[in-house]
Amino acid sequence: MSYLREVAVGGAYPPFVALQALFGFVPNVFRAQTLLPRVIEAEAGIAYALLLEERDLSRIQKASISLAISAAHGDAYWVTGYYQLLLSMGVPGDTLDRIIINDHQADLSTRDQALLDFARKLAKRGPWLSGEDIAELRSRGLSDESILEAVIVTALTGFFCTLSKGLGPFADFMLKPVPPASTSPRAVGGYVGGTGGPHLRTVELSPENFPPFAFFLKGFGLIPNLFRAQSLRPDVLAAEADAVRKILQHDDILSRLQKECILLVGSAANLNTYCVAAHCEALRRMGLSADEADQIALDHHKADLPEADTALLDFILKLTARPADFGRHDIDKVRHYGFTDEHILEGVVVTAFNTFFNTLQMGLGTTPDFTPRRTFGPDDGHRLAAAERPSEPVQVDPDAGLVARAQSGDLDAFEDLVNRHNRRVYRALVGVVGNFDEAQDAMQETFLKAFQHLGSFQGRSKFSTWLLMIASNTGLQRLRDRKPLESLDDAGVEPEEDFRPRQVRAWTENPEQLYSAAERRGLVERGMLKLPAKYRVVLVLRDLEQLSTEETAVALGLGIPAIKSRLCRARLMLREALAPHFAAGAERIGL
Repeated sequence: MSYLREVAVGGAYPPFVALQALFGFVPNVFRAQTLLPRVIEAEAGIAYALLLEERDLSRIQKASISLAISAAHGDAYWVTGYYQLLLSMGVPGDTLDRIIINDHQADLSTRDQALLDFARKLAKRGPWLSGEDIAELRSRGLSDESILEAVIVTALTGFFCTLSKGLGPFADFMLKPVPPASTSPRAVGGYVGGTGGPHLRTVELSPENFPPFAFFLKGFGLIPNLFRAQSLRPDVLAAEADAVRKILQHDDILSRLQKECILLVGSAANLNTYCVAAHCEALRRMGLSADEADQIALDHHKADLPEADTALLDFILKLTARPADFGRHDIDKVRHYGFTDEHILEGVVVTAFNTFFNTLQMGLGTTPDFTPRRTFGPDDGHRLAAAERPSEPVQVDPDAGLVARAQSGDLDAFEDLVNRHNRRVYRALVGVVGNFDEAQDAMQETFLKAFQHLGSFQGRSKFSTWLLMIASNTGLQRLRDRKPLESLDDAGVEPEEDFRPRQVRAWTENPEQLYSAAERRGLVERGMLKLPAKYRVVLVLRDLEQLSTEETAVALGLGIPAIKSRLCRARLMLREALAPHFAAGAERIGL
């Protein structure tokens, strides 16, 4: 499962059939979007139009670009997917490994190497792309049609990488190791800003004879230069128009205003002056003043937005600017503000779509359709992308070596992991299910699931935390099956009237004088097992297993406020249950 829940759509679902034809399988990142079938249809439409047919670039060339871009983004999910696809096309693994690490000794022609270098620059340093980069490709014998195709493939790969970071799908194969994405300054040298073109020739398409242009003219009041610049590929333009209709023009989940704010904030973070100007104009048409739109682009915290919308924009800004730091805890933060899985999914998809259009525009160098009120440059990128956060010491996962060996197929290493963590997992499961025999069965199920999905573990948390997350989910599912009417998953802060402690009395300063360690432990365990399950599991992970609040939140898929609320309530409940045994004066009642 991904960060969000999924629904069944059936293997004959047409977009899945198209994706099967493209990749040889249906990547889980698309299964993770089944709450909104229309967005899968839009994504599959663009991918099918661009990737299946061999026109100016071969399928191997396009997949190689996608492999290089996925590696540049540090996206192990898509690196693994494209690696497997290219292997199936007959490309040697050694060549693919060299593409991943950007080794120019790869067995590639000078033209193909130049194409990969261009795509990497566009993906990671798009605002610095200039006409000179286009001239270099032309000097290698690449036509404008080939260059356009490379630009769109790069943009689509960025779209897919944003989806995988935002949705956290399980890997389709055992993950390939990927060098971390660069955290150095975006580029050195001349800053162009993505509007130094247009770089490629175009052909005339009339809205009277070309329906996508008629659609854009009706929706935007003009045909944006971004779309005119792609006129060499009318089939892709048709797919993009369909995607705009299905992703941006629906307002049944997120409103049109919310989506435009997402597009605006993401474009500003990507230093895309063209798209900032376009989305500011769109917001002006929705009733916002030009100053209000500018403020959202510059610092949405200072704009007059609802608190929930500010949190949503924080979410998409992190996904845009710091995807390597993005994780389940970011999903939980926006859930706390009342956003459902459908809201969150659409927010991720709109953010990914924005990456697609920002990359397209940088590669094509199109000039703005509206006069920008300001130009975004490197200084803006530093301020927008580096959201303030406290520095944290780097923690080394003691299991990292064994995990790497196990992911490479070493069964002995996985057995060592089982032996290292089986007691901890068992204790946690006893605390969750409240039954020793059932905890034993759940432990076996937990390690089986961990083995099956080990390839999806990417080190975003400690292995022990990931394992306890599987254990807690396994135990909670057993409780749901046992008591389907009991709510275990409400992520909100607990209402105050649920529980009022009645016997919280002062304990004696030295309870060890009353009980031996074994007796005391038995009392605590029995008291803990009597707690309601949703409080018991938090107490087990936080206090018994010594996970941090953040790790407990990740393990249970809850927000930090909910974890703190439940933990406080669980401690009070347990303290009240134990008060007769440890409170001052307990000696006088025969204990």
